[in-house]
Amino acid sequence: MPTMEQTFSGPIDNVLITGGSGFIGNWMLAHAPGNQMIQLLNHDTYNAMVWKTGSWKYIIHLAPVPVDDVIECATACNATVLFASSGGLYDRHLDDYFRMKMYDEIKLLSSGLNFKIARIFATCGKHMKWERYAIGNFIKQAEAGGPINVQSYGLVVRSYIYGSDLAEWLWMILQHGEAGGIYNVGSDVPHSTHELAFEIANHFNPRPEINIVRELEDEPRPFYVPDITRARDELGLTIKIDFEEAVKRTVEDYRNER
Repeated sequence: MPTMEQTFSGPIDNVLITGGSGFIGNWMLAHAPGNQMIQLLNHDTYNAMVWKTGSWKYIIHLAPVPVDDVIECATACNATVLFASSGGLYDRHLDDYFRMKMYDEIKLLSSGLNFKIARIFATCGKHMKWERYAIGNFIKQAEAGGPINVQSYGLVVRSYIYGSDLAEWLWMILQHGEAGGIYNVGSDVPHSTHELAFEIANHFNPRPEINIVRELEDEPRPFYVPDITRARDELGLTIKIDFEEAVKRTVEDYRNER
């Protein structure tokens, strides 16, 4: 089983990150091992010629651009691919976004490439799109003086992996994950949205009111916590930043970004 010290003892060269300016890309750059040469390709300036002219050892695919282009480029230069997928693929009913992720995984499976898939669950930390997720909305509401509005009696369950842990996991999977392997990425410690609201409120003075705003209705994803057995047993991956510390740091990140 590789350790973090073994993994990060030397440089990684010629890394292409698509979507490198987003949440995941920023954290991976901040925690990149060695003195690697990394080129970012952002989907808003996407140019297909970049795929065909580059020679990469690793491609980390984060951007919402066609996986077919990644496959074409990786095939030409024999690159190892890390594909950022989603834990949402375990949902019983997939929306268009998760169906796209599923089809991209299928294409990689039939590509013949050395690839690894990271199915990422709930994350937190700086660079996140605050308004898109409960943790971000709760922090924004608390910063505004409250109340923190919790839906569904606060019974929806999530877990949270902080950005630094996320980045270390993804670098480890890229370098040491099994070819064709699918790894769940996230914390396996569950917390209800009610617990999350209370933990966030603890970091504000005066402490904001917590308001339960509606009854539990049909939730598409009432329990969203990964089984990380494979990542733990094969790669020795653990959560270093626990829930309380992750929330504290994320509140600080929001204040700094504001």
